[in-house]
Amino acid sequence: MNVQQKVASGHDEAVTGSHTSPTLDPPSAMAIFVVATCLLLAGYTLVFAVTLPATVFRSFAVAASNVIPLALLSAATYFGMRRLVLPSGVLFQASCHLLLAPCFALLWYGLIVIAQAILAVRERGSIELLGFSPIALVWQLFQGLVLYALVAAITYALRGGRLAAPVRLVSLREPIERYLTKQGDELIPVEVEDIVCIRGAQDYAEVATIGGRSHLIRMSLGELEQRLPHNQFLRVHRSAIVNLRHLGRAEPIGSGRLALHLAGGEMVETSRNGAQAIRLKVI
Repeated sequence: MNVQQKVASGHDEAVTGSHTSPTLDPPSAMAIFVVATCLLLAGYTLVFAVTLPATVFRSFAVAASNVIPLALLSAATYFGMRRLVLPSGVLFQASCHLLLAPCFALLWYGLIVIAQAILAVRERGSIELLGFSPIALVWQLFQGLVLYALVAAITYALRGGRLAAPVRLVSLREPIERYLTKQGDELIPVEVEDIVCIRGAQDYAEVATIGGRSHLIRMSLGELEQRLPHNQFLRVHRSAIVNLRHLGRAEPIGSGRLALHLAGGEMVETSRNGAQAIRLKVI
């Protein structure tokens, strides 16, 4: 449980006089990675021990030649997806997945062929780059597509779970001046004036307010940009909006960008266009 969730939980108990049940954080990416790798290694070893005329050690070696490349490729895919794909728009994400899924499957196949060639050197003293039979190749590529989908699902689930503060509902029909956020069984009003900055969080927006509190709302940054006061709020990055009334200072960070230091210790890095929009406020 992060600091903000602990503060929110304590506030709820003070207001309602009730005790909340303990909650668990989502598992870390490393924990999922280690457990999944061990389970796959055990499963592949069992399959090869049953289907191949080989010893347990040989079955384990063949399983490792499949699982170790998959584990390394999955880790690289997870971190690349988290940094480069998830912060972008839905259409860009969909396009990336259509491209990355077959690349993932083909690259896994190539790494298996190389790993098994290395295994052949150890066993027979010669390099043998042997491809799969047509039926085996189709099955291998299908497994790659399914496993890519699993890696993508875990990536989205982990990001959603670890960013998650309670989700807030905001009406889409009226200009935003004040809205309600749920804490325990109570509805607490949030004044737009108290918003420090807003960051994109997949299909939601993460709102940081005065006092270091944050929550999620079911609105995109584009919708918020249109409905917040334009003389007060400024889109400084494709994934960030700031409240200029809570801007402390701005400092250059290179490449024409700025680091905006806001109330409550919040810091937002602008894009070059966002930095230009900030500089236009200079008189």
